[in-house]
Amino acid sequence: MERLRTRPVLVGIAIAAVLLGAGAYLVFGRGPGTAAVASATPTPTFTPSTSLAPSQSASPSLTLSPSPSPTPVAARCPLNGLPMADASLATRTPLIVQIENHPAARPARNLNSADIVFEATVEGDTTRFSAVFLCQPTIGLTGPVRSARYYNIDLWQDLHLLTVGFGASNPALDRFAAAGMPYVNGLSGGWPWYQRVSGRAAPHNLYVDVERVRSSFGKLASLDALAGRVGTLRPPFTFEEGIAPSGGHAVRSLTIKTNGYWRFGWTWDAGSSTWRRQDAGTAIEDAASGEPVSATSVIVQRVTEEVVYGDPDPGGNPRRLQHLVGKGDGTLYLDGQAVAIKWSRASKGDGTVWTYAGSGERVVLPPGRIWWEIVPVQAAVAEG
Repeated sequence: MERLRTRPVLVGIAIAAVLLGAGAYLVFGRGPGTAAVASATPTPTFTPSTSLAPSQSASPSLTLSPSPSPTPVAARCPLNGLPMADASLATRTPLIVQIENHPAARPARNLNSADIVFEATVEGDTTRFSAVFLCQPTIGLTGPVRSARYYNIDLWQDLHLLTVGFGASNPALDRFAAAGMPYVNGLSGGWPWYQRVSGRAAPHNLYVDVERVRSSFGKLASLDALAGRVGTLRPPFTFEEGIAPSGGHAVRSLTIKTNGYWRFGWTWDAGSSTWRRQDAGTAIEDAASGEPVSATSVIVQRVTEEVVYGDPDPGGNPRRLQHLVGKGDGTLYLDGQAVAIKWSRASKGDGTVWTYAGSGERVVLPPGRIWWEIVPVQAAVAEG
């Protein structure tokens, strides 16, 4: 049986400070660019406009009375099962932000504030992040933001998310329009939330203020019109406290190579019960929080990929098209274990269904951040 068995866990709820960041100046430039390896650049300068520090309560006095029962959790995030401060947060429009993974753009901001992060190949089989924000606030600016790709259509049709990016190739934009995909495109529409910051060279210096986007719903008719086309959120998984893998094998690390030089992966950290992210063998932090980029569950989805020679980037590199309707193999990395799973999606209007390879039962995950790796079948995936 590949079904998961339960075990006790301790769940902690952290109170994070929310910083509404401001960039250096407002510019609307081109999004696409090459993905060649570059040397590190200085850390960008962010000037926060508002700081909301957590309140501090007085230390409790000693008492012989029994400790009060824990306060019941108000709600759980439908995308990853984690506690939410307010159930109404789940009724908001989920945003999926295109975040760059070029070496000159690292470290990115607010990856740890996302509920789910998708990673997929782009031109040259380098990768880009698509981070879903719904249930928790971001810290300052988010990014660097880059252009949307063909797979954004599938992510919208699959989960019902509103894409936030900065441009796209003309063939991709044509496909978006033909599919009716709502897109907050920073290169058009006059959206006021995109900012360039000092300390980075263009195009790796463009960020978006997710909280300002949120505050604009109900105020901008053009934004509300896009939100009206998103559809009802369709979470990809169900969640259960204390779930642990069964029927898998122990894994200490995971390395994925999508081409001869592009390498990334995850290492299991038993102390935090999370997977820690590395790019090119280097541990990555979230620049917004200063904490290691981490995930509770890492899903690897093996897909067929098409090279689109008729749609090159400005450097002449052909883009990639992932076939996300169909079926295939995958692996769930959870709690230091690897479990074989299957995925299937009958049509573009359906959601992706995940099952255990052995039993055929639906995958159930513990609450926690999810990284969903969309990996071409020809890529090398090595476990350590």
